[in-house]
Amino acid sequence: MKALVGLVTLAAAVSASAASPRVNNGRIVDEHGMTLYSFSGQGAPDANACEGDCARNFPPALASPGDSPNGKLGLVDTATGERQWTYDGKPLYRGLMDKKPGDRAGDGLNTVWHSVQPR
Repeated sequence: MKALVGLVTLAAAVSASAASPRVNNGRIVDEHGMTLYSFSGQGAPDANACEGDCARNFPPALASPGDSPNGKLGLVDTATGERQWTYDGKPLYRGLMDKKPGDRAGDGLNTVWHSVQPR
């Protein structure tokens, strides 16, 4: 029982300590070095803005409990009550088509998805 409690405590500590987005090679990336994207279309991302399922291909870059805004990196509440990272007020998304750190397969997709370059 003590081992189970210890594992649960460790898992909670690891998930709560995920790093906030950062700059790497001129782009905003997540804690694993994966490129983050913004959506430049009208309104929220929808089926017309994606090839396939938008929510699956570009899931929101969610913050961990305890994360806080820093400079142009902010947080916004989602419709599901989670907190999503933003950069300069624009929500950030992960690109599931990227396979390794540094990939930018979603950059320019449908002319509305862009890797985020800090200004």
